[in-house]
Amino acid sequence: MKRYFRLYLSRLILILYIISVFLLCFLNLGAETGIASEWFGIPTDKIAHFLMFFPYPALITFVFCKSGWNPMKFIGFLLVVLVTGIIIGGSIELLQGLTGYRSCDIKDFRADCLGLFTGALLTLSVWLAVRRKESRHMNSSGSLK
Repeated sequence: MKRYFRLYLSRLILILYIISVFLLCFLNLGAETGIASEWFGIPTDKIAHFLMFFPYPALITFVFCKSGWNPMKFIGFLLVVLVTGIIIGGSIELLQGLTGYRSCDIKDFRADCLGLFTGALLTLSVWLAVRRKESRHMNSSGSLK
């Protein structure tokens, strides 16, 4: 029961995330949003793009990753996730260029990719740490028998 709840909850969060990203990317927010133009010297729209794509690898992993995968299979999976994220980010930028109220900006695309790569590295690190902990737990419980 707990496993199914986790699966359905992760699917719901992924769906809400995708809807939120597309709304943020395609809503007509007007010329003035009331947000500061820079934060610590970094344009806020680039920070927003980074943050929009940062959780993508982890959310996809929660929904589609199988617990029995070996590290090479997981790394291959993450590479596919990165490629799909890059395609999505590039497509969003190209589609924004077709609207009359948004622009196609290569710097936004670079921020998307940086968010994807950072999210993938963090996802890989957490996945490896969890596997290492599970491995230690299995070894210690196996030696107790």
